[in-house]
Amino acid sequence: MNSIYIASSGPFAGKSLMSLLLCLRFRDEGKKVGYFKPVGLLPAKVDEAIVDEDALFIVRYLSLDIKPELISPVMRTPSFVEEFLEGRGKDLSGVIKKIFEEIGKDKDVMVVGGSGFLTTGYLFKLSGIDISKLLKIKVLLLLRYSEDISIADEALVAKCLLGQNLGGIVINRAPEGAIGHISTKLIPYLESQGIPVFGVIPQDRLLSAVSIKELIKHLGGTILCCEDRLDQLVERFSIGAMSVESALHHFRQLPNKAVITGGDRSDIQLAALETSTKCLVLTGNLHPNSLIIAKAQESGVPIILVAEDTLTTVEKIESTLSRMRLREEEKIQRAREIFEKNINFKRLYSVFGIR
Repeated sequence: MNSIYIASSGPFAGKSLMSLLLCLRFRDEGKKVGYFKPVGLLPAKVDEAIVDEDALFIVRYLSLDIKPELISPVMRTPSFVEEFLEGRGKDLSGVIKKIFEEIGKDKDVMVVGGSGFLTTGYLFKLSGIDISKLLKIKVLLLLRYSEDISIADEALVAKCLLGQNLGGIVINRAPEGAIGHISTKLIPYLESQGIPVFGVIPQDRLLSAVSIKELIKHLGGTILCCEDRLDQLVERFSIGAMSVESALHHFRQLPNKAVITGGDRSDIQLAALETSTKCLVLTGNLHPNSLIIAKAQESGVPIILVAEDTLTTVEKIESTLSRMRLREEEKIQRAREIFEKNINFKRLYSVFGIR
């Protein structure tokens, strides 16, 4: 059995997505695939078991036959952390190894999902560094693009911490304008330091999109119309705090957007509804007039009403976008296309011994 541990230097770098895409690729090649996430951060209840939300999604999406209690055997809750801070924590490495072997006993490939940072879980000896040593598997490290010096620092630190267990890296969410420099300067440097770079994943607007349903969930808003359109994806956001003439010109340049504006700005709302708008987010708990609701229903544009002011609403949306998780089928398929084009899987397979 071959294995691969998916880690990152920070949260929200794409670990769960990479885990899912690798599992799908291995399965398409006829391989028997296993997956688990030793340390969970997002608790979800399944029957009597508490499992990690992301890990549960992957297992269900792949229809893997794994008992719920084995999907993410350790959950990093405040009480769990407190036990270790007070010196009452138990060594769980044996449990992790046993479950890994149980899930992987009849598999060709095991994909092991990391949590948070590479060092997350170091307190209880279950960080990515610890687990890669415990299970004797190499690490695929995802680095979310920031700037050259940060990526170089993160990769070099990972190499220092993991040693030969660092299989290589993938740079994720790179702006189009930075890819040339990454390819000609950064990658050659990292390769010269013994750090294989398997690919650079460009930013993609669809992958950064958020469903209207997710917006409502994170904003705590009320849906006023078009409840059947909540699976639509919003790719852009625009704040309607300008003159109608400026707003109309601006809105026409932005397809597939959500417009955030005060509930009392019916002029801006109407301008938004005359262009390619996916939804309206109305702030201040001010209900729109009947004309706006009728126009929105006619256009199939949901209206979300929130209590907060526009600035607070924008801050909430920015927080949501920074930690978006891919659940929509359209986004998963788009991610598969992008990863196939931009990752050197032949080299990755060679480094990780996957046949």
